[in-house]
Amino acid sequence: MKETILLFIKGGLIGVANIIPGVSGGTMAVVLGIYEQLIEAIGEFFTNANKRQSYLRFLLTLGIGAVVAIVSLSWLMDFLLNTYRSYTYLFFVGLIAGSIPAIYRTHHDMTYSFGAGMAFLAGMMLIIGFEFMGIQKPEVTAETIGTFSLPPGQIAPLLLGGFLAGGSMIVPGISGSFMLVLLGQYETVIRSVKTMHLGVLAILGVGVGLGVLVFARTIDILLKRWPKETFYFILGLVVASIGVIFPGLPSSVVEWVMGLMVLIGGVFLAVQLERL
Repeated sequence: MKETILLFIKGGLIGVANIIPGVSGGTMAVVLGIYEQLIEAIGEFFTNANKRQSYLRFLLTLGIGAVVAIVSLSWLMDFLLNTYRSYTYLFFVGLIAGSIPAIYRTHHDMTYSFGAGMAFLAGMMLIIGFEFMGIQKPEVTAETIGTFSLPPGQIAPLLLGGFLAGGSMIVPGISGSFMLVLLGQYETVIRSVKTMHLGVLAILGVGVGLGVLVFARTIDILLKRWPKETFYFILGLVVASIGVIFPGLPSSVVEWVMGLMVLIGGVFLAVQLERL
């Protein structure tokens, strides 16, 4: 029972990490000492019948803890996005910018090469491409809380966002919610969790499930065969994303000061988590 409660708490901490853009759930799993067990449980669930029951108990306990934390925090994030939207995104920018050194230091050999440079540019171009695609987003203003609808054109981006977020959740150094921010799906997901919009959550859940399964099998191959290029690609994603999610310049001196303090706070939190 003690181990179950402890695992539930660890799941909650991973859930907290996954709902904050720039904070990696995979990194939190490493910090908590359960990353290898998590990857094994996901990657071998369908192939190792002898351990399937123990894998199921582990994943259920961890998953329930994460879901409880995400649902609880969705109310806070929804309030912040409605009331302090610009400051919230400035905090996200700080978190993401502060995570860049940690991602760079994740691999021991990050010396520049032509392949690494091309991977970095590919990551940047992918994010810029998403921005130019003009992905359709639902109305999520304060007046439409609980009543917002999902346009048909948003289903594919939401599915893709869930897929990338699911995969990112198990990769140390990459934030799942960060991927949702990049694709313009973060507020949709937060609002859907808060209002229990089952249609949106079902689509997101399919994407997340597929992402977790696919990435659990492929990320190990990528990191073993092309580790440097993989991390340079991730760096390209992160650097380009800062410009994409930047909410714009404040209009007054007071807002400048407040915005700068919030941004620095995000950088400070990211640095402290990396030190941990």
